[in-house]
Amino acid sequence: MADQRGDDDLTQSTDSSRRILAVVTTGGFTHAGEYCAAVLAERGHVVEFATNAGQEDWAKYCPTIQTVHSFGSGPSDEEMEAHYRRMILWNPASGLSAIMESKYLFDSYWTDTYLHLKDIVSDTNTRPDFIIADFFADAAVKDMMVEFGVPIAIMYPQMPSLMAPVSYVPGQPGFQIDSNLTSEHASILSRIKNEMVVFWALPSILKWLQWTKAMRMKVDVMHKSPSDPKPDYLVLVNSFFGLEVPKDLPPSIVPCGPILADSYMELDEKHAEFLSRHKRVLYVALGTHIILQGTDVTKILDGLIRALDEQHIDGVIWAVGSSPRKDFPHAQSFTRAGQCPRTLGGMLDQADPDFMFPLFAPQRAILEHKSTVLFLTHGGGSSANEALYHGVPVLTLGFFFDQLSNSARLRNAGVGLSLDKLNYTSSEICVSIAIIVGDLDSRFAQDVKRMKGIARIASKRKYLAADMIEQSVIDEEYRVLNNKEMHPRYLQTADMRMSTWRARNWDLWLLTFGTGLVVAASTSYIGRMIYATLRARIALFKH
Repeated sequence: MADQRGDDDLTQSTDSSRRILAVVTTGGFTHAGEYCAAVLAERGHVVEFATNAGQEDWAKYCPTIQTVHSFGSGPSDEEMEAHYRRMILWNPASGLSAIMESKYLFDSYWTDTYLHLKDIVSDTNTRPDFIIADFFADAAVKDMMVEFGVPIAIMYPQMPSLMAPVSYVPGQPGFQIDSNLTSEHASILSRIKNEMVVFWALPSILKWLQWTKAMRMKVDVMHKSPSDPKPDYLVLVNSFFGLEVPKDLPPSIVPCGPILADSYMELDEKHAEFLSRHKRVLYVALGTHIILQGTDVTKILDGLIRALDEQHIDGVIWAVGSSPRKDFPHAQSFTRAGQCPRTLGGMLDQADPDFMFPLFAPQRAILEHKSTVLFLTHGGGSSANEALYHGVPVLTLGFFFDQLSNSARLRNAGVGLSLDKLNYTSSEICVSIAIIVGDLDSRFAQDVKRMKGIARIASKRKYLAADMIEQSVIDEEYRVLNNKEMHPRYLQTADMRMSTWRARNWDLWLLTFGTGLVVAASTSYIGRMIYATLRARIALFKH
């Protein structure tokens, strides 16, 4: 048997004790930090965390993080509240121009992120061997790759826009204006509308590009940020095919979700007691930052009360934080069948034994409980993954970006129904609950089991993502010799280094077409010559 000790030594010498920097900035806490801590730290890597000032406590979710780097402050509470209110009211059919204010808000923090990362990377005592970042920090992290050669991975909650485009997916993920995720059953009008979303936004996009260029020039960054449709860096997608639309991907884009912790918070006494008393519980969680208008709260509660009165469900747990509940119409009165009216304020204080309004809920434990029969969710990436993993049907009320996409994906996967945030009614909520929970033909139960099985197997791909990160570290270390690149990055496809003519074989097609023309012309010429000669001989013979 061949001696394999050399290969083992290489693996040990290149994979152990790497410094991995997880960067999460203005976008909010994602699974990137938890993922790095749980998987990469187990393999002997030193995981560090970088984030905006005031967000350092996010590291507490990742006990294996050893160092926390603080950047400048991120958006203020007022700016974030204005952003979420703007996004809740956004109609995708109106295009992107209406939400560019939020784009400018988040991108304005590039300078601070870039300068802090540059300080970390340029110092040999703190320079990481690899950087994994939330997609909100992608521009600054890609600059570190270009300027310092640090291998990187960007974590996305869904398939990123403008990457790996395919002709049979109209529009861009997160910006599709209807539920047609592919062209398979979409009308021509629907396909045109989806494709035109970005086109109509070109004036706003061009203005933003000029603004971005000026911002980068102020700190002497002259190179362009890499934006190839097939990147040469890792793109880790915290989702999976089954939820995502299957499509052809380059080797650098890796669906590695659902990334979930191996353990989760157990039920506390209050939630356990409520779930033990009720056997058909609807769990509601519409996101930490979703600030519902009073009319929306009223419509949702009316729909839930109708569903309770008609006995489609027998209990509701609605997790809503202190900030969103400020806009709840506390004085609004609601009446259950055969009961006295109660104000929403009283219901929030647990006046109704069939309603529970916790500030925080152990979501995964609730979804895992046998009494939970339906999840009313905004369709955010984590909630979608957890619903599928724990096998709970959903009724989605998405508000923007991946929430809208996930709403359509979950419905297309057969695990629930969705509501249009601009047009839903109380009656529609009640009817949707009745259809899903009643499940007369068992189609929801069947698809929930199907997707649960796929999600649980797919969740193991977080280890593949860790393998890809370690491979990228090795590749970056050994593809350069004496400061000279000996090989391109191993995940980059060759067409990204070629001209379009060569990559798409246009030169061969032109050569083939040209050769065909020459052959056709030559054949025609020879044919005419032969014909003329034969005619001349026939004429001579007649004379």
